[in-house]
Amino acid sequence: MQLMPSLKVSIITVVYNRKKTIERAIESVLKQTYQEIEYIVVDGGSTDGTVDILQTYNDGRISKLISEPDGGIYSALNKGLQLATGDVVGFIHSDDFLANENVVLQLASVFEKDKTCDLVYGDLSFFDSENVGKVTRNYRSKFFKTWMMRFALQPAHPTVYARKSVYETVGGFNENYRISADFDWLLRFFWFTKYNFQYLPMPMVNMQQGGASTGGLKSMIKHNKEDLEILKSHGIFSNWLFVIAKYLYKIFQLRF
Repeated sequence: MQLMPSLKVSIITVVYNRKKTIERAIESVLKQTYQEIEYIVVDGGSTDGTVDILQTYNDGRISKLISEPDGGIYSALNKGLQLATGDVVGFIHSDDFLANENVVLQLASVFEKDKTCDLVYGDLSFFDSENVGKVTRNYRSKFFKTWMMRFALQPAHPTVYARKSVYETVGGFNENYRISADFDWLLRFFWFTKYNFQYLPMPMVNMQQGGASTGGLKSMIKHNKEDLEILKSHGIFSNWLFVIAKYLYKIFQLRF
């Protein structure tokens, strides 16, 4: 049964020079069966033809579109949050796409049925950048517990949808971090608040391998360094051994 249209879901996509993948991300949002979606796209001033593609959707299918220089991905995400007017807010990155056409319907159903639920997260699949159909790792959030964040483990952030009121209380993304501001935000939510959250046991997002947080050894080192810095800034004990140990956990998610 279709949900009552009182629950509006804002979905934010930030993009910079992603001509080859942006249309795939947009179409995955537009094909959703759930109708009460506010779709916001924040472009960082792309120069590769991305803006031309965006303009073809600027006929009402994209609710709000801005294109201007920004301070990076988290600066753009914060811009999107300021524009969002939905009851619930989530993100789909420009290299990624929603796993199926009922993802938003399913997550909206959770919020609709449980008025006390403040945040929903689910599962994610990584795919090869050269082969969309080749899954390289399944990121299952089922076993996540708050204590695991000491090891820099977290639910799959691209699957996280939270009520707008949560962002108004917890705040947006810390733009001082280049890779791990999502971890900082989730840490602030899970470790320091008493909000209610639910795990949605289904693949919600297909994520392209090789983004800012999965882009090789240099990116991995930077990512882990920021994670440790974030944990330390919040007074949470951790160390390099703890953070590196998370890769043992991730090995079991690989697809061979």
